[in-house]
Amino acid sequence: MKRVLVVEDDPDLAKMLARILGHDGYSVATCSDGVAALAHIDEHPVDLMITDLMMPGMEGEELLMELRRRKGLPPIPVILISASAMRATIAERQNVEASLSKPFDTEELRQLVASLLDPAV
Repeated sequence: MKRVLVVEDDPDLAKMLARILGHDGYSVATCSDGVAALAHIDEHPVDLMITDLMMPGMEGEELLMELRRRKGLPPIPVILISASAMRATIAERQNVEASLSKPFDTEELRQLVASLLDPAV
């Protein structure tokens, strides 16, 4: 089963994403900030990360930079979600696989996840 980590400080949105992706057959964990996400990844490898950009403490871009600095971690595909006007710029600068503007279409997100985790589908 493919593992997805959702990093989102809005608990309602995190629960909704976990429910949708869980229904699609993925194992989903959630973290509310970048520090918790890094700790989770250290203990539990993930196949895909969906992260918000604007979060308290460690923001999404900082999380992405820290992930790339860590040795021994396999590359983790990332979908960046944010209402920030800087979303596209940061997504390009951090070389993420995809980015969506909040509010986003859940069907589009599901298709992105499937294309990244199950490319034959």
